[in-house]
Amino acid sequence: MLPTQESLTVEFKSERKRPQNDSEIVGNIVALANTQGGSLYLGIEDDGTVTGVSQEHENTTDLESSIFNKTRPPMRTRTERIPVGDKTVVRIEVHASEQIVSTSDARTLQRRLKADGSPEVVPLYPEEFISRLSQQRQYDYSDQPAPTAEYSDLDPAARNKLRAHIRQTRMDSTLLSYSDEDFDRTLELVKEEPDGTLTPSITGMLMIGRPESIARCVPSAKASFQVMKGQEPVVNNASLVLPLVDMFDTIDDMFMPWNPSHEIMSGLVHTNIHDYPPQAFREAIVNAFCHRDYSRLGNVIIKLDGNSLTISNPGGFIEGITDKNLLSAQPRSRNPQLATVLKIAGYAERTGRGVDTIYADCLAAGGAQPAYASNTVEVVLSMRKIVPDERFVTMITKEERRLGSPLSVWALIILSLLKEHHQLTHAQLCDFSSVEEQRLTSAMGMLIETGLVEAIGSGKSRSYMLSPDVYKRNEDLATYVRQKGASAARRDAIILDYAQSNGGTITTAEAMELLGVSYITAYRCLKNLEDKGQIVHEGGGPKSAYQIS
Repeated sequence: MLPTQESLTVEFKSERKRPQNDSEIVGNIVALANTQGGSLYLGIEDDGTVTGVSQEHENTTDLESSIFNKTRPPMRTRTERIPVGDKTVVRIEVHASEQIVSTSDARTLQRRLKADGSPEVVPLYPEEFISRLSQQRQYDYSDQPAPTAEYSDLDPAARNKLRAHIRQTRMDSTLLSYSDEDFDRTLELVKEEPDGTLTPSITGMLMIGRPESIARCVPSAKASFQVMKGQEPVVNNASLVLPLVDMFDTIDDMFMPWNPSHEIMSGLVHTNIHDYPPQAFREAIVNAFCHRDYSRLGNVIIKLDGNSLTISNPGGFIEGITDKNLLSAQPRSRNPQLATVLKIAGYAERTGRGVDTIYADCLAAGGAQPAYASNTVEVVLSMRKIVPDERFVTMITKEERRLGSPLSVWALIILSLLKEHHQLTHAQLCDFSSVEEQRLTSAMGMLIETGLVEAIGSGKSRSYMLSPDVYKRNEDLATYVRQKGASAARRDAIILDYAQSNGGTITTAEAMELLGVSYITAYRCLKNLEDKGQIVHEGGGPKSAYQIS
């Protein structure tokens, strides 16, 4: 099926008036390769109308050869002819390149979105190469010497604070016994020149640099903290420049007065629920500074309004990471050396799974799933203000105590969705959660096995709801009965709707297939409707059926 409009990964080229020349085609191929990859369609107008490829480009073998010979390094593409009525469209598939690609006449191009959302091809300038290579994990900007920096630009007080943080999280660390210079060398906070001079690295300046030196050597390392009331800022710290050992604590201190807690007490369960879970907030802040693109100017922005918190940082997701696989992909960083130091010092989650903490803390507190979005310019995390749900928080707390371990983030996603929607099919769970089906399937099996979730029906119509044991343990069995009753009512409605559209009849076999249930369950559903006088059983044997009365 052909796309209907252009995007960052889709380009249409018309050949109604004339064939596209090689330079135009190769330029668009290079731009796609230097962005996210995608497809170039020859024979489609900008508005999506198919007008057909020119005769010159119907030979796709020649087209592939021309692209290969006119790109540096040479690029292999895959082409296909797509018949559309009496016309033909040629699709050229381009993979995102792991290195920067140019045309043979030295044009280096990329794609970006204009303000109206339509794509355009623009130059990829040399100063943007670092950003592109970092996104592809081919270059670690954080491990480079900081421009114009000297060893005296590192702040001894900040270094001592870093040592203290390591002491709190790694009591056995031999780092604590090192001299300042050896400490800096071991963490690669400095680079040693051939003459023995120590020059701070980007990581060194970010972690323990003097504020005025950071502003000079790494001018992109800034943050903004804003609290909005309507359209007006109540708090607006527009340009924070601090070493990260101070930055995290400063932002925490600014945020704390705007993040009240609510006490929940239910029997032996006693917990405080904040508008935004503090640990999730801390992880989100560390992630934003750890994974941002320091080769681009722009602040990490923390913005709080009446109902939500957003944290944005310059630079899109790195290669291989999307909002769909964020929870399951192997941890990767745009700035590996900075990430290593943050883990050693205990600021970042050591397994690299800080996003799991953000999700789990929000969900366990009864909040909605956090939402990540990314484009070529920035990553934005949105967290909705938590409205305390005493029953759900109590249920999660009791179940984790009963099981003797925290529930996985996948299990929490499922339980949160079932709490909100009461009863969902597997397909609906996958759709609402936007996470990989395999992860949800595994977590669902565990939840059924431990008695937290009940499966209803079979086949494609199988659905899930919180089990009666969960409601009973939380003294809320009446809710289960209501939801179970709602499920039965939905089955009745499905049967009657089907019969209405099927000439007024339905058989037991049809009910089994329709509901995805066993013969005896389908029979009971039909018998229940018969007892209510809504359908009448007619005939006998294989030809028997139920008729709407």
